[in-house]
Amino acid sequence: MTQKEARYQSIAYEIAKRIVANRIKEGDKLRGRSVLAGEFEVSSETIRKAMRLLENLGVVEVKQRSGIYVISQNAAEIYVDQHRKQSESHRLFVDTMNLLKESSKVQNMLESHIKKLLETSKNDVFPFDFFTIKLNSGDQNINENLKTMAFWQQTHGLVLAVEADGHLYQAPNPKMTLTPGMTLYVLGDEEVKKKTFSLFKSS
Repeated sequence: MTQKEARYQSIAYEIAKRIVANRIKEGDKLRGRSVLAGEFEVSSETIRKAMRLLENLGVVEVKQRSGIYVISQNAAEIYVDQHRKQSESHRLFVDTMNLLKESSKVQNMLESHIKKLLETSKNDVFPFDFFTIKLNSGDQNINENLKTMAFWQQTHGLVLAVEADGHLYQAPNPKMTLTPGMTLYVLGDEEVKKKTFSLFKSS
């Protein structure tokens, strides 16, 4: 039963499965509502709703003062098949949403760890020279990108990551527009740092 499925729908599905499995055959009269209510531990009103659903689907016929009769095993098969497909789709949707949540959690953790790694001293655990530079609105080359400004050719530095709006983008696309407030994490020595600051910061 799916999360949003009502009890009467699950009862209708169970009865339809019994019909498909030939436990109840076409022409058979179903047990009374009170008996079914006792079996499924629900009210007679819930059973009435389940029977109305099966009647609307053409599985049973409710005859006044006579009872409820199975009229189509084929209609029951169609209903069971549709119900299973809907249930599978629902499970797939729920599983996908859970995976997306887990993926987002892992991505956030990865960003946090990379940021901490980049912020550690080069004499601690990070074996390469690197530095950060935060861009301001008055800097040169704002609203350009690393490719058009030929960042590598001019500095010989490698941008490892870009931090913007609280997110850390690893190995950023060289066509990403550089905007005020961004922080660049650049791999390079003091010479690269000097050229990078010269490229952005006005003298």
